[in-house]
Formats: sequence, C-alpha cells, structure tokens
Amino acid sequence: MYTLSIIINNTWEQRKFSDLYEKISEKNDLSYSLDKIISVANMYYKSDAKVSNEEYLKTYNIFRYGEIAFEGNKSKDFTYGRFVENTIGDGIISHVFEVFRPITKYDIYFWKYYINYEPIMGKVLSRCTKKTTMMTNLVAKDFLKETVLVPSLAEQKRIGILLNTLDKFITLHQ
Repeated sequence: MYTLSIIINNTWEQRKFSDLYEKISEKNDLSYSLDKIISVANMYYKSDAKVSNEEYLKTYNIFRYGEIAFEGNKSKDFTYGRFVENTIGDGIISHVFEVFRPITKYDIYFWKYYINYEPIMGKVLSRCTKKTTMMTNLVAKDFLKETVLVPSLAEQKRIGILLNTLDKFITLHQ
C-alpha cells in the first residue's frame, strides 16, 4: 500500500509564458542521427524512422530533455493541439514542431502533466493558435504573452511526485 503525504499551498503566481520559456530554433547539424528521432506524440525514440537522405536530418529541430514541443494535431482530448514535455533525453524532431526551452527552475514531472492539461492549456491555446484543415498552428509570440498560474518550485516538486507516483501506480495495475 502506498502512502502519500502532500501539503499544497495556495500561493500560485500568475506568470507569463515568456518568463518561463523561450522559443528555440536549434537545427540538427548531423550531431544526431536516425536513432535519435523522437516521436512527439508518444515520447519515445523511433526505431523505424526513415528519411530520404542524411541531408534531410539537418531540417530537424533539436529537442533536449525538459523542453516542450507543440503538437498541433486536433483530437477529442485536445481541441487546439497540445504541448508535450521531453522526458526521455536529447534527440531531434520534425521541423513542424515548435520547441520551447525552460528559462526558470522547474520540476519536470509537474510540468509534464500541467503543460499537457487540457482544462488549463486548452484555454491558452484557443487564443494563440490558428486552425488549418488538419492541425492547428501555434503563434509563438502570442503563446509567450499568455499567462498561467504557477506554484513555487517546492510545491511543483511535491505535486510532481504525487502525479508521477499515481501514473506509475495506474500503469502497474493495468
């Protein structure tokens, strides 16, 4: 039996995303090869990835541990697309994904869930995306102007531990 103890304070601050993240446009200089292509949708290294030629890998964005990428695929769960946090390690992703690097101290487990939480991020993304036929496109400068409530780092860590433990517990029991 697991016992979790968590104390949550009500001292969350309104913060602009530009205080939390910066947009990154770091291209692959062929330091990363096929085995480092990351599936943004499922956060794993694609073992079956194929590209037309090695030169095409230079169009890929570098995606480092702890960074977030915007995936513009609409679904029943994500009306305007979603952000996904890189929790597996450094790699590369297609140039169609916008990448943002954290510029403040943060808890990776808290942000993994929070940045992907539709009831909060759906409202943010409704104001900073443009709909196209198949996907939504993020307008990065508009996203960085948006605000969100953020707990202290200590509270992020407590919440992150709780959410990660629950996630592992659910996985274990499936």
